[in-house]
Amino acid sequence: MIKALLREEPKFLTSIQVKDHIQIMDEPVSLGGNNQGPTPIETVYSALAGCICMTLRIYAQGKKIPLKDIEVKVDASKKTVAEDDSRFKDKQHMIDKGKVRFIHAQIKVSGNLNDDHLKRLDEIAGKCPVHKMLKYGSYLTHETSIATKI
Repeated sequence: MIKALLREEPKFLTSIQVKDHIQIMDEPVSLGGNNQGPTPIETVYSALAGCICMTLRIYAQGKKIPLKDIEVKVDASKKTVAEDDSRFKDKQHMIDKGKVRFIHAQIKVSGNLNDDHLKRLDEIAGKCPVHKMLKYGSYLTHETSIATKI
C-alpha cells in the first residue's frame, strides 16, 4: 500500500510512503506551492520513464542483448482536438474541455545493437507496466471518510 499525507501547512507539500521509502510532491510557486518536489503528474511521467528503462534492461539481460545505457525522455502536453476527431471516437473520456493529454517517450539506447535488437527493444518499451496502464487505463475506485485521527 502507498500512503500520502498532506498537512495543513505547507500548503501542497505531500509526503508519500512507499514501503520503506519516502518521496515528496509539491506544486510550483505559480500554483501556490513551494516547488520542493515534482508535481503529481511529473511523478507519473517519471514512473513511465523509469519503468521503460527497467523493462528494457530486464528484457535485454534475459535475451543476452548487448544493451549498455538507456535514456528515456518523456514529453507531455495537452492539445486541442476536434470533438469528431476519429482517433477519439471510442475514447471520449480522454477529452477534457476540448483537450487531450499527449505523452511521448523518446528512448535512446547504446551498445553493440543491430536493427533487429532496436526493433524488439522498441516493441518491449510499449510493454512496460506503466506504459500499458497509461495507454489502456485501469479500473480505479476511491472512497472518502472523516478521520478521527491522522
